[in-house]
Amino acid sequence: MPVILHQSLKDHARRSGSAAGSRRRRRIIMKAAVIASFGEPSVLQIAQAPRPVPRPGQVLARVHAAGVNPAEILARAGAFRLPAPAIIGFEFAGVVEAVGPGVDKSLIGDRVAGWPDSATQGSYAEYTVSSNYATIPDRVSFEQAAATVIGADNAARALGLLSLRPGETLVVTGASGALGSAAVQFAQQRGVTVIGVADTSNADFVKSLGAIPVAHGPGLVDRIRAAAPGGVDAALDTAGKGLLPALIEVLGSPNRVVTLADRDAARHGVEFSPGGSGNRDSRPVQEALDLIAAGAWTARIGRSFPLAEAADAHRLVATGHTHGKVIILP
Repeated sequence: MPVILHQSLKDHARRSGSAAGSRRRRRIIMKAAVIASFGEPSVLQIAQAPRPVPRPGQVLARVHAAGVNPAEILARAGAFRLPAPAIIGFEFAGVVEAVGPGVDKSLIGDRVAGWPDSATQGSYAEYTVSSNYATIPDRVSFEQAAATVIGADNAARALGLLSLRPGETLVVTGASGALGSAAVQFAQQRGVTVIGVADTSNADFVKSLGAIPVAHGPGLVDRIRAAAPGGVDAALDTAGKGLLPALIEVLGSPNRVVTLADRDAARHGVEFSPGGSGNRDSRPVQEALDLIAAGAWTARIGRSFPLAEAADAHRLVATGHTHGKVIILP
């Protein structure tokens, strides 16, 4: 984004932030995709909702883009037993419009990307509140930033659990997805050779990230071994499609296998590392955003939907064939 546009957003937000005192005296309404009861995508209904007020340590962000994730599909269907009414959406990119007590007012107008602080006051809305975020560089779009938050955080945590060293070889399943592509790129940055397992239709994209593409399906173990004649040192599963036995066979044990997506991990002796409010880290998100700005990281966008079509965005993600991150634009 050109600096001049960034500055205009910042100036507008500062003017909006000057009304912080008045927000306590009147109820401010925003538009959001509100879930009154959990179920099929059609439960995502566009409605008016109270605009959140930033508490101590929080910023109020005008949401410009929200990533759509498989976890949100589960949340919408009722898997997490969230209270209703709820506004879901677990990652966002936007502009700080007001700050809560204890937060530097100079942040007003900054472009940020991060996590909403509440699972029911999320990013499928015009505004959200957050205390955990990174700064978006000028040359990074809101869509790119929103597509990066959860992927970068989870991938960095998983790679840390694998204790990878430069010169080692890593297998990443789901290498064309948001989590997998982030893992591929972080591993590449750290001098690790990556074999990326993905659908054949995504082979060119996986190769463009610097990985050796390998098609999933029957014969996967043999194809991985052919791609890595010197052996494989570790494996990261981001697909969650029953691939753990194949990865264990390639490595000879489950000791250096981590999954971000397969909840049957314990049955295979594999470590499962789900993301959550207790282990979010904005530092790898900042690193990834800075790499995007430097032209050294790809945030692949599949399709963007207006807020009014949030249900259609969920239907697309549920197919598993998005060819990039799905984004909602409130």
